[in-house]
Amino acid sequence: MVLQKRDRPSHANAAAEFDHLLRPHVPALYRAAFRWTGAVDRAEDLVQELLVRLFPKLDELRRLDRIRPWALRVMYRIFVDQVRRERSSPVQFVADAPADSGEDDGQEYIDPSAGPAELMERELTQERVLAAWESLGEEHRVVLSMHDIEDYSLPELSQIMDVPLGTLKSRLHRARARLRELLASERNSRLARV
Repeated sequence: MVLQKRDRPSHANAAAEFDHLLRPHVPALYRAAFRWTGAVDRAEDLVQELLVRLFPKLDELRRLDRIRPWALRVMYRIFVDQVRRERSSPVQFVADAPADSGEDDGQEYIDPSAGPAELMERELTQERVLAAWESLGEEHRVVLSMHDIEDYSLPELSQIMDVPLGTLKSRLHRARARLRELLASERNSRLARV
C-alpha cells in the first residue's frame, strides 16, 4: 500500500524533531569534541559529522532514554576512525600558526582586583596546562576529559567507548600520571630557565 501524501512524515517535521532531541546535547558534544581534538575547526567538523550521521537514525533516537551517552559513543567512534585515517595517510598536515584575528581575546574575564604578578602567574599556569594537555595522546585526552571534566563514571565510559572497565581504569591512571609528568617537567624546565 502506498502512503498518501498527507500520511507521509514531512522532512521539515523530522528536522524539527531531530533539532528538539539533539539541541540540548550539542554544547556538551562540542566540549567533548574540542577536548579530544584540541582545535575549534576540528571539533566543529566532528560534531557536524556526528549530526549528519545521526539524522537518518531519527527512529532510533526517539526510542533512547539517554541520548547524550549514545551520541558520545557514536562521536567517539567517528573520532577514532578519523585519527586512524590521519595516521595512515601519506599526507600529514601541519597545524597553522594562530593568526591575530583581532577578535576579543577574553579580556572581559580578567579579574580587575588581581595584581600584575597574580595575572601573570595565572596566564603562565593556563599556558602550562594547555601545553601539557596538547602533549597528551588522543586516548588520554578523551578519557581525562570525559571522566574528570565531563564527570562520566567509569562504567558509563566503558559503555560509551566500548572498552573494558579494567582497561579504562588503567588508561585513566596512565593519563593522569602522564599529565602530572608533563606539568612537572614544564615547571622544572621553567625554573631552570629562571
